[in-house]
Amino acid sequence: MKYITFIALIGLLASCSPVKKGLLNEQEAPVFEIAVRKVKDGMKDDFVSRRADFIAALKAQNGVSNDREFQSFYALPEADKQEVFIGMTQYATGKTVGKVQGNVLGKFMKFAKTMDLKAYAFVQPIEGGNFDLGNLAAKPGQVLELAVRRVKPGEEAAFQSSRKAFVNWLNGQEGVVGSWEFKVVGGKDIDGMTVGISVYESQAAFQAIAGKVQTLPEAGAYFSTFDPVALQYAASTTNQ
Repeated sequence: MKYITFIALIGLLASCSPVKKGLLNEQEAPVFEIAVRKVKDGMKDDFVSRRADFIAALKAQNGVSNDREFQSFYALPEADKQEVFIGMTQYATGKTVGKVQGNVLGKFMKFAKTMDLKAYAFVQPIEGGNFDLGNLAAKPGQVLELAVRRVKPGEEAAFQSSRKAFVNWLNGQEGVVGSWEFKVVGGKDIDGMTVGISVYESQAAFQAIAGKVQTLPEAGAYFSTFDPVALQYAASTTNQ
């Protein structure tokens, strides 16, 4: 697994907007930032305090809203060796990202020293209906599934068809709140990267569905078309 280095990320933010205008589905539609962060050994307290400082500065910027934090409790294909937190932020448009990043770079640099990024992407929703980050997996006990995958070369058509078949099955299961697919419009190391999110009503519902998935033909066909970047299962938490 390739992780994004601190130096590479600072270079990305400082040089230009990480959102690619040509990839946007809608120029004036919201863009969502997804950062899957691994806390460095011995730096949990620094991670928490610097995150709070950075998020406070970020939310104070014009065009930034609905910043959410999730703590991962399970990952595939293998367990994480360090604590993992997922940050998601809503920006008014793709242009907003470029305008904001210079204003918060100093606090971000301090925060970035406490973590390694497992995945970093800017996305726009393309399937699943209305995507409300403010209420995403916000009820007690709900489980967020975040799937950041890299489609294998030559498997793009098979990925799309098998993904849709799997998601159709998933959305028909008891305890599934909803599923959304996103187009990656910026970030780091995004070639072939795709992002999907599902929400389960409870851990019991998630575990019951996970048991069925193991022998589901639709799942096997779908999983064979991509390599996992960050497959995380998480619960809502605070970023203060």
